[in-house]
Amino acid sequence: MERHCLLFCLLGLALPADAMDLKQAWDLLQYQGPIYQAAVHEKEAGGENRAIGKAGLLPQINASAYDNKVNGSQSQSGIDRDLHYDSKGANVRLRQPLFNKQKMAEYRQGQQRADYSNAVFDAKSQDAAVRLAESYFDVLLASETITLAKSKLNAFDEQLASAKRRMELGAGTVTDIDESAARRDLAEAELIEAQDNLVNARAKLEEYIGETPESLTTLRPSFDTPPLLPSNLQDWLVKAQTDSPLIHARRYSRDLAAEEVKRASAGHWPTLDFIAGYTAGESQSLSELNQRNHYGSIGLEVNIPLYSGGGVSALTRQASANSDKALDELDAARQEVITGTTREYQGILSGAKRIRALEKAVVSNERSLVSTRKGFKEGGTSTNSDVLNAEELLFVARHDLFEAKVRYLLSRLRLASSVGSLGDDDIDQINNYLGPELLVTK
Repeated sequence: MERHCLLFCLLGLALPADAMDLKQAWDLLQYQGPIYQAAVHEKEAGGENRAIGKAGLLPQINASAYDNKVNGSQSQSGIDRDLHYDSKGANVRLRQPLFNKQKMAEYRQGQQRADYSNAVFDAKSQDAAVRLAESYFDVLLASETITLAKSKLNAFDEQLASAKRRMELGAGTVTDIDESAARRDLAEAELIEAQDNLVNARAKLEEYIGETPESLTTLRPSFDTPPLLPSNLQDWLVKAQTDSPLIHARRYSRDLAAEEVKRASAGHWPTLDFIAGYTAGESQSLSELNQRNHYGSIGLEVNIPLYSGGGVSALTRQASANSDKALDELDAARQEVITGTTREYQGILSGAKRIRALEKAVVSNERSLVSTRKGFKEGGTSTNSDVLNAEELLFVARHDLFEAKVRYLLSRLRLASSVGSLGDDDIDQINNYLGPELLVTK
């Protein structure tokens, strides 16, 4: 997922009057989100490993120069002479590896490290999208909880006032008043907790997008749960094992560790370099006045390692153990992806059923509350406790329904992330569930 251009982002940010939706939050995260930007820079740094690995196979050219003043004395046949003269010069030296198994291994490792960085960035960018959605929906859920908590608190206030009026008329009891007051106080405590949760959720969202929006778009009243495509779990598992960026990263890590074994064992092999140089110098002394040297050299240099104290063998064994570790980590990552894909797949299927069930539960509890209130006021068939319980059940049903919708949407994003396909299209699909209603977060 490429970074958006500056002009596009500035145009997107120039609409403060509108409520921010998930797509706008995703664009903002890519533009200025510190977590996402850190991943971008990490990828850029990792991409330089290609050039770093290749550099070891290219000519190495060094130049040096010197300009010395020599002050001393010379004693010869009992005669002492002062030595005062200048010595200066410069040289250029070129070394071109012709045969070096370690450098070849480092070249291949450079390619693997760059590929690993790309895979890690894909994994982190998709994870950032999921975490952004989690933070976004946490704000929505916290705000919805506050709305429901206020509604419940008002309902309990009314029930407490009703219990007091009934007591004054001789139809109520002290127990009804105490019970209503207790429920009302608990509702107030829940409201305070919900307000704290909103503050924390907003702060978490700010970590990702770099600012705190004043309002967000919330879920539409209508909520579709279309079938998954493909509908077979096995197809999702095959896609996950093929395209998951987490598995790709671990696979590159395994290849990198295997190449390190070759690089370490190459310490036993000789190296062959082409050497060329040119030197120019000028000096003078008592016996040699204005001496000038200019010469070039060309040749081959062979380096044959004979004994390094057992270090090469130890490094090879260490690299081999790390290679086995990388293979185990690849197997663990593959199993983790399979487990996560299965979990989110099942979460989508069961989530759709749960949403439909909770929608019915909300309607049933609304009817139940109306009947219970009527029975309490008119027929005496319902008690004060029945009314309070009906209010509580309706609050729970509405809260659980909103939470189930959020979990369903997050499961769809996580499933796409598990198979490595989470992108702008998936964000747009989830964004379609958000409507024009403004959710003020202040």
